[in-house]
Amino acid sequence: MKFGITRKSNDSTPELKSFRNDVNRLFDDFFNLRTAGLFDSEWLPAMDVYDDEKNFYIKADVAGIDEKDLDVTINGNVITVSGKKVEEKKGSEGKNFIFSERRTGSFSRSVTLPAGFKQKEIKGELKNGVLTITIEKEKPEKTEKIKIDIH
Repeated sequence: MKFGITRKSNDSTPELKSFRNDVNRLFDDFFNLRTAGLFDSEWLPAMDVYDDEKNFYIKADVAGIDEKDLDVTINGNVITVSGKKVEEKKGSEGKNFIFSERRTGSFSRSVTLPAGFKQKEIKGELKNGVLTITIEKEKPEKTEKIKIDIH
């Protein structure tokens, strides 16, 4: 993550820009907090959690992960999405990487939902590298106003 203000200069040569980008990437990688040490995962997919009147939704970017390598579990009101992104081995003989930014390995993300959803009404769909989990909300019970006599 980068914070702060950067000044753009239009008087740079392409070689200098390339060098500057390489140095920036080097510092970004060096000072980046690795998720493996913090969250016991090698990488974490980006997630969105939102709701509407009828459902809760969880969307996770899991491009490159096969459906068989994904697992979604529920324990109480905690939903856990875990999986494994396998490194491509096929056809890699004779290739020398200049650099590699694609993450592989296992991950696990948990989301605590508010009470009031139907555990039996959870659906998952994997489409175009996005896992969408739809959780149906329970209909709130109607409340009744009761007059209490005070003596």
